Amino acid sequence: MLYLHIPFCKQACSYCNFHFSTSMKTRPGVLNGINKELRVRRQELAAGPVPSVYFGGGTPSLLTEEELSGIFNTLVESEYWGAVAGAREVSKQAEITLEANPDDLDERTIGMLAASPVNRLSIGIQSFFEEDLRFMNRAHNAAEARTAIAKVNRAGFHDVSIDLIYGGQTTTDAMWAENLRIATDLGVTHISAYALTVEPKTALGVQVAKGKVADTDDEKFTRHFEMLVDHLTSHGYRHYEVSNFCLPGHESKHNSGYWSGQTYLGIGPGAHGFDGQNTRRWNLENNATYAKVWADISTHADYLAAENLVFEQEILTDRDRYNEYVMTALRREEGLTLDELRERFGPESVPYFSKSQVDNVEAGLFHDAAADGRYRLTRAGIMRADGVASDGFRSEG
Repeated sequence: MLYLHIPFCKQACSYCNFHFSTSMKTRPGVLNGINKELRVRRQELAAGPVPSVYFGGGTPSLLTEEELSGIFNTLVESEYWGAVAGAREVSKQAEITLEANPDDLDERTIGMLAASPVNRLSIGIQSFFEEDLRFMNRAHNAAEARTAIAKVNRAGFHDVSIDLIYGGQTTTDAMWAENLRIATDLGVTHISAYALTVEPKTALGVQVAKGKVADTDDEKFTRHFEMLVDHLTSHGYRHYEVSNFCLPGHESKHNSGYWSGQTYLGIGPGAHGFDGQNTRRWNLENNATYAKVWADISTHADYLAAENLVFEQEILTDRDRYNEYVMTALRREEGLTLDELRERFGPESVPYFSKSQVDNVEAGLFHDAAADGRYRLTRAGIMRADGVASDGFRSEG
């Protein structure tokens, strides 16, 4: 799998703690670096077509036709897809997702994306209400949020995900119910819904810390999450991961790969990657440094020599790998199986995990866990997913 981080935005959303810049001065150098990084690091993935490519950010929908075409040409030349003739052939080989903001989706941009290999859009709606969007400092307005899905559908995009945010200070219960109604009426195939998190170094975090804005309300989070699950499941959506819902056949193959521990390569400033075994690498979050260092890198040996200049890495211990598996497995619809636990981490891991979850089983947080060796969270368990997972973590080993 391949993740490309496009670290540019028109403006800063109040809650966002992802790496981005509103300055475009480094844009040519960063994009040159991304194309070079794709070529130099190709050997870190297995030969043959990659199953998914995800353009995240930042705001990938800011890319021009020339910039996007340049990246796709590099992907073909570097054999991430093998020899292909055009956009349609590429799209048959992989799930290719691009994150987009509603305000970028004018007819020209949509047409450009429809003619490209992109076959899945993830649109950052967040809310269909003006009050919420102003509070979050989103670049789009409510009208653009409400029309974006219809416009991309007309252009032939029928694999469309949207992001929604719940529990925010401006979002009433009635507004959240209406957000959900609009989303399902529009027929989007995938919905990712997240509680509004107050991060310390964001604009919202500073406002809350200074007392200028009220903090979030856990009771509202619980209420809105219950509304979310009830509404979407009653409209035919699978609740296949704690924060993700899809119509049948429309789960995110890329994100599912993250959650199941597959290998992925992270390209661009701030991007993270995993070798599928025990090594994680992440590029440093500095656009100017990224552009400058990659201008001087020509080989994979050059890249490795630039550790701590352009990237850092960590080697996961057996304990780290075990804890990550427990955390991600319990968040998924499939849950955690004792057979897979045994296969990955040895026979001693089974009694350890089972013992750690006795109280949670008795509390009704799992569906008949003892019956088939599969630990799947109930609704009550999902509400406490992080805590349930931490109960099963290893502190040693």
